[in-house]
Amino acid sequence: ENLEKECEDYEKKIKAAGVNVGMVQVGNETTSSGIAGEAGEERYQLFAAGAKAVREVDATILIAFHFTNPDKTETILNYAKGLSDHHIDYDVFATSYYSFWHGNLDNLTSVLKTVTEKYGKKTLVAETSYAYTLEDGDGQQNVIRTQNQMLVGGYPASIQGQSHALRDVIDAANKASALGIFYWEPAWTPVSSKGKEVNTPIWEKYGSGWASSAVIGYDPNVNQENYGGSEWDNQALFDFNGKALQSLKVFKFVNTGYGTVPEKKDNQNREKEDEDTTNLLQNGSF
Repeated sequence: ENLEKECEDYEKKIKAAGVNVGMVQVGNETTSSGIAGEAGEERYQLFAAGAKAVREVDATILIAFHFTNPDKTETILNYAKGLSDHHIDYDVFATSYYSFWHGNLDNLTSVLKTVTEKYGKKTLVAETSYAYTLEDGDGQQNVIRTQNQMLVGGYPASIQGQSHALRDVIDAANKASALGIFYWEPAWTPVSSKGKEVNTPIWEKYGSGWASSAVIGYDPNVNQENYGGSEWDNQALFDFNGKALQSLKVFKFVNTGYGTVPEKKDNQNREKEDEDTTNLLQNGSF
């Protein structure tokens, strides 16, 4: 009842603020952590309560449930079965996908296709990203930071590698007729490059990463060493100074293509941005 009321109140506030709400996700990566602290069978009661709240506010809003680890195929498909067995009212089955953790793209496509074909649900990739550098921008150690992780991920830690990784996830989702993908998190850029000691007060006041010191005590993964800053700044779609990377253009080019790849200029003084753009566009996938 509390979850249902909270969901309903929140949606009403958002809509009252003029937001056009097209979809509501009930829970985040609820595979092992569950929802609202409930990771057992009772989670389905909470899923049902959240879904009921969405329908009561606006029956046209799509309801999504978000899981992760599509590489554990039997496990993630068992959640799709569980939602069906418990007659949960929803529209979209979503999963996270990170190539350095979650296996190959053919399996991702297969999981999404299976959910659609067997249970008649729409699908999407709720989270994906890739590193464009192994450097750290704010003094908070990044989650993805080693060459070994890049070997597992399958692409170099570069703007080109990030572009290819993003394009290939979009392609895998498209092959499954998924709704699309969300990039997480494109704008998690550093507050400054002056290091952790200088940045910590800024993180605490304004936020930066996903966990402030207030999280310590109820999330076992957060402690005095890793709260505050962005552990994801090297996977953003903007550089450490907030300038958009060329990889951001992938979202346009997967729909439109580029057309004719421009010839390389002889001018040795051309801007690095032009060089990066040319390299990106030489990817025959577009």
